[in-house]
Amino acid sequence: MRQQPGNTVMAKAFTLLVLTTMVGSCIPRARAWKEPVQWPNDYSDKNVVPFMEAGAALAAAAAVREMVRTNPFPRLFEGCSSPEQGLDVAVYRGPTAGLFYVLVDQRFDRCGGPRVRVLDGWYEYAVTPQGEVIAESPASAGEETSLPPDAHPPAPSDVGPPPPTPPNPPAPSVDAGTVTSASAAEDSTL
Repeated sequence: MRQQPGNTVMAKAFTLLVLTTMVGSCIPRARAWKEPVQWPNDYSDKNVVPFMEAGAALAAAAAVREMVRTNPFPRLFEGCSSPEQGLDVAVYRGPTAGLFYVLVDQRFDRCGGPRVRVLDGWYEYAVTPQGEVIAESPASAGEETSLPPDAHPPAPSDVGPPPPTPPNPPAPSVDAGTVTSASAAEDSTL
């Protein structure tokens, strides 16, 4: 049986792919952290975040990745060593069971320059404990809101009709510089 020329090319390409993968995995990669690690003791450690569910940490990381990936401002992270340096996160539970709600806020003062670079620049995501971003809050996707992220709008029963506006006083019919007989009489009694 004779091999067709197309099969030989495919076999060579596949062999080259396998060899490249094997050789590439043998090369040691450069480490991101080059300094020795100093472990904290009882007096030097600073608790940044209290203990939490691991799923909450995964949700926070996924929300930060999503915010960085979908960021429409090309110079937003200018001056930051990494995008994460300019962001804070808060993780909380909400009305949907099984989801974490992650608020990503700006802290660009750590990168040099103003703390906030985008007005209304907080982003809120619904994320699974496995780190899958399910949705972005419509308010953070572009709708303006005057409520803080943890406030709830008033219930419809709490909102009443607007207060009545006071009637406008009648406009004076006399010019400011004109003296009338009534005003002249008042002046003569003084």
